[in-house]
Amino acid sequence: MNLFFRLMLVIIQAFRRPALKPMDESVTSFRVLPNDLDLNIHMNNGRYLTIMDLGRVDLLVRTGLFSEARRRGWFPVVGSIQIDYKRSLNPFQRYDLKTRVLGWDERWFIME
Repeated sequence: MNLFFRLMLVIIQAFRRPALKPMDESVTSFRVLPNDLDLNIHMNNGRYLTIMDLGRVDLLVRTGLFSEARRRGWFPVVGSIQIDYKRSLNPFQRYDLKTRVLGWDERWFIME
């Protein structure tokens, strides 16, 4: 629920932004909000993973993969994830999230 408004905003913006081809990169901009912070006053490690969901939503909507997946009865579920934390994000800092499809097989899409 804590990202519900961000999710709605990403979906609305995705429909208004230019369409992407399946191998194009989606770039979404965010700002670190107070509810993203942990006790060390930087973005919580778990919040990165949640924000990455928003990047996948933008990419899936803008490429048309989301509607195609729903038509086929598929559900976008993360099966595995690897993350390397390079630097911390501070309160109210703006950042861009880049999301793209690297490839796929008969069962999975591999995204970065």
